Amino acid sequence: MKIWKYIEYVLLILSLIIFVIFFVVNPTTTESKMLDGYLGWAYLLLGVAVVLALAFPILNAFKSKKGIIGLLALIVGVVVVCGIIYLIAPGSPVEVNKAVDASTLKFTDAALYLTYLFIAASVVAVIWGIIRSAINSR
Repeated sequence: MKIWKYIEYVLLILSLIIFVIFFVVNPTTTESKMLDGYLGWAYLLLGVAVVLALAFPILNAFKSKKGIIGLLALIVGVVVVCGIIYLIAPGSPVEVNKAVDASTLKFTDAALYLTYLFIAASVVAVIWGIIRSAINSR
C-alpha cells in the first residue's frame, strides 16, 4: 500500500508545480497555452476523483444484497436531486463575448447550484463527523 502514498505525493508535487508556474506566468488571455495546460490538469484530477468516488461504492455494494439496494437508492436520490436543481436553475442571461443559448445557461446555473449543494453537504458532514466522534469517545 506504500505505492498509493507515493502516487499521492507525486500528484501533490506536480499540482503545486503547475500551480506556481501558472501564477508566475500569469496568462492574460483565454487563448494562453498555460491556461489550457492548467485546465487539462484540473480535468485529469477531477476525472480520477470521479472514477475513484464511483468505483469504491460500486465494488463495496456487490458484497451484499443490502449494499446493492443502498447503491440503487443512492443513484435514484442523486438523479432526483440533480433533476430538481435543473428545474429550479433560472438560466439567466449574462454578458459574454460569445453567443450562448438558453440550454447552456440553464445547465451552467444547475452546475453551480449542485456545486453549492455539495460544498454545503461536505461542511455539514465534517461538522457531523466531529460531533459524532466527540460523542462516541465519551
